Amino acid sequence: MGLETKLGDGFLTTKADFLINWGRKNSLWPVPFGTACCAIELMATFASRYDLARFGMERMSWSPRQADVLIVSGRISIKMMPVLIRIWQQMPEPKWCVSMGACASSGGVFNTYTLIQGIDQFIPVDVYIPGCPPSPETLTDGLIKLQKIVEQDSIVKRK
Repeated sequence: MGLETKLGDGFLTTKADFLINWGRKNSLWPVPFGTACCAIELMATFASRYDLARFGMERMSWSPRQADVLIVSGRISIKMMPVLIRIWQQMPEPKWCVSMGACASSGGVFNTYTLIQGIDQFIPVDVYIPGCPPSPETLTDGLIKLQKIVEQDSIVKRK
């Protein structure tokens, strides 16, 4: 007298965390914030040759209110930082941030007073993608790592 005899045919049981996270990881909607050469690589990654649609990221969101992944690529100046923070604040929860390239992650070779030396000083970053500029394969690998982070999230224990 198992559970399947009581529930009948076609009835599926699973954990809510597993089901919700499966849906989230396979339908991430990124909003790009590209300012330099990393943005060109970002565009190449979303083009037909590398095709991030196979990972569920086919819908590039140009509105932060409809996105859940912020991809920051390129140099971020002090004047641009308030705009980036506002975009981050307008994104609904749950949200994730990807820092793409050396400039967004650590300021790169531009150690000047006008550029932010890493966006993690202002926005929590979930995945860092190295390179100057990183290749489309590296960005794809970083986004797969982000999917693994989303998969491990819990709707009960939110940060």
